[in-house]
Formats: sequence, structure tokens, C-alpha cells
Amino acid sequence: MTMKRQGLHNPAVLTAVASSPQGQKAIATTLENTSAGVNATVSIVKGALKMGLFLGVGYFAYRKIFNGFSPLKENKRDKPSNISTGMAKNKAEAIYSAMYGVGNGFKSVKQNLMGVNPNGFVRIHNAFGLRKGINPLSKKMTLIEWFGDQFSQNELMELRFLIPNFF
Repeated sequence: MTMKRQGLHNPAVLTAVASSPQGQKAIATTLENTSAGVNATVSIVKGALKMGLFLGVGYFAYRKIFNGFSPLKENKRDKPSNISTGMAKNKAEAIYSAMYGVGNGFKSVKQNLMGVNPNGFVRIHNAFGLRKGINPLSKKMTLIEWFGDQFSQNELMELRFLIPNFF
């Protein structure tokens, strides 16, 4: 059984239509439309990439300016720090471990701050950086913010006696 091809499915008709002036015009129009579609797509992709880059840089700048940790500077007029950077990291970890979780670990925090001068506290604060609480919805806080969040006014007064003019 042979099938008859009719319309544009017949290769002979397709060749005849493509070689006619109207066929050539239709092919040219199709190529122009395809080219215009490709150019529009490329333009949209370029615009999206530029916007993504702009938003990425903007977000990075926003995080650095408004949400980033700004370390404190040691006061050159005060005595130099009486603890090393390594000791400051250890004390920051011990203080964080004491405050993290149930209870506030005030006695341990107080013990870790005893004998530390103001520039030593600056080193501890900077080593502490920003840390998140046990609550998954809590924001990252600095050491001073943790103190305000964890301790009562009486406990803060005791800490102020140890390290004056910080919190």
C-alpha cells in the first residue's frame, strides 16, 4: 500500500514553494523573526546578569555596613592588654560555652573576666565576634549584646565593676 503525500509533506511541493518568490519571502521573514527572538533573549539574559551582579554587590555592601561585626580597637592611652590573642580566644570560647544553653553561666563568665584589663576585654570581645544563640530564630550577637541578653541588672553591675565603661 502506497501513501500519497499531500500538501507541504510532499518534498516536490515543498521544493517548489521554497523556490518561489513568496516562499523565499516567507523563509526570509522566518529567519528575521528567529534572529530578532534570539537577540531579544540575549538582551534579557544580559540584563538579568547585570541586575544579579548589582543586587549581589548591594547585598554584600549592606551586610558589611549594617550587619557585619566591627571589632573594637584597643585604646592606646590605656595599659596594653594583659592577655595574649590566644588567651582571648580561649576566654571567649569559655564565656560562650558558659552562656550557651540553659542558664547564663554568670559565675564562669565573671571568673573568666577577673583580672582582665580594658584592652584585654577588647581582645576577648573581638575573639568572640558574632555568635548565634541556642534559639534557631535568634540573631547573631556580640559579646556585649550577649551580656545584655543573658544577665540581670545586678549581674551586669558586677561585670561593670570588673570591666568599667563597656556595658
